[in-house]
Amino acid sequence: MKIRERLSFQFTILSALLLLAVLIVIYLLSAAYRRNDFSELLIDRAITNAQLFLAQDNLSVEKFREVQKKYPQTLPEENVHIYNDNNEPVFINNKIGEWPVSIIEAVKKKKTFYLNEKGKQTVGIYYADNSGNFTVLVSAVDKYGSLEMQQLFWVMFIAFFISVFILFFTGRVFSMIALSPIIKVISDVKFIRSSSLHKRLDTNSKAKDEINELSSTFNNLLEHLEQSFEAQSSFVAHASHELRTPVTSIIGNIEVILSQQREKDDYIKTLESVLLESEKLKSLLDNLFELTQSNIDIAEFNEVRLDELLWQVKDEWMNRIADSNIELEYQVPADTSKYTIMGNDHLLFLALGNIIKNAIKFSNNQTIYCKFFLQNNIPVISIRDQGIGISNDDLEKIFKPFFRGNNSFGYPGMGIGLSLSEKIFRLHNATIQINSIQYQGTEFLIIFNL
Repeated sequence: MKIRERLSFQFTILSALLLLAVLIVIYLLSAAYRRNDFSELLIDRAITNAQLFLAQDNLSVEKFREVQKKYPQTLPEENVHIYNDNNEPVFINNKIGEWPVSIIEAVKKKKTFYLNEKGKQTVGIYYADNSGNFTVLVSAVDKYGSLEMQQLFWVMFIAFFISVFILFFTGRVFSMIALSPIIKVISDVKFIRSSSLHKRLDTNSKAKDEINELSSTFNNLLEHLEQSFEAQSSFVAHASHELRTPVTSIIGNIEVILSQQREKDDYIKTLESVLLESEKLKSLLDNLFELTQSNIDIAEFNEVRLDELLWQVKDEWMNRIADSNIELEYQVPADTSKYTIMGNDHLLFLALGNIIKNAIKFSNNQTIYCKFFLQNNIPVISIRDQGIGISNDDLEKIFKPFFRGNNSFGYPGMGIGLSLSEKIFRLHNATIQINSIQYQGTEFLIIFNL
């Protein structure tokens, strides 16, 4: 079922339930009003009967009989009973529907008594007169009220179904109008392909509704996808170029050496050149593999103490690179939980190692200063060298794959290390700040936002 149809059904059902509740309340209130109104009428009849019959003290018997004959019985199935203090019927000799003593006593106790039984309403009053106290009970059937309530019921019943019918079609129109912006968004999205990621959905900066927010969010997604596609294309182009260089060198050396008979030393030199290019190729493939592995799932994270990790990285690279010197300084509290994070120790080791390796390489084995401290309870690692530095123009590009600064020529490398490190730190919710002065040195600040 489409959203439009589902919305129209939901709108119809909700409106129908609300309308039904209102009609039921109106009907119940009307019924209560009719009962109360008829009860008031019965009270008036009881008082009138009491006044009429008890007035015979002041009339002759013949005169009273004439008034009694003229007094009309206007209510359907009306019965009137009058009892004295001894619970004996007086004035009216009506054996039909005589009331039990319990009811008469209840009227005496409550002074006014109401009873609704089998559609017949009864009212009793305790009437005080100079000739004595009397209990008057009047009962009747509210036929006219019942007829009016039946008419009201059928009017409401027909009106309810007509209203539901109207609400259903109104709901369809309403849902169509409400979803028209989404339909337009769907129509626009259908024409966006990988070759047209530059297209954007129409948005209104003044509008604050959800449709405009959806379009803005989708535009942001398209922006990221476009950048990702461009970065991927650039990555593939650079990777192909970097892979082609050693492969071309290997093929060229082999073709030259095989073109004619050579001396033994020539073969040895060629094999050494091939070995060197093969090692470069292997190193490049390893870096590319590590770059793809940096998208490791967060489920493989565990607790990592940053102070221990930094010490391991320092030992590793001091053993790898001869004559290297790394000074490590800690300014952290004894509570290790403040600098224990959830992460992948292998990837973090690789990321920190790449930065320290670059610091050693570009400072020509001068002393590297590593400092670990807390700043506003946030772990920060500082790695500072005294090397060639980075120009301001290159600072914005150094995290791009295969990018190498203008002053880095003559130093080994392929421009993958920093890109890999930035990707790993971003995966661990860490940011990198760089402070660099060309030909004086560079400081990397890795800030772990817990």
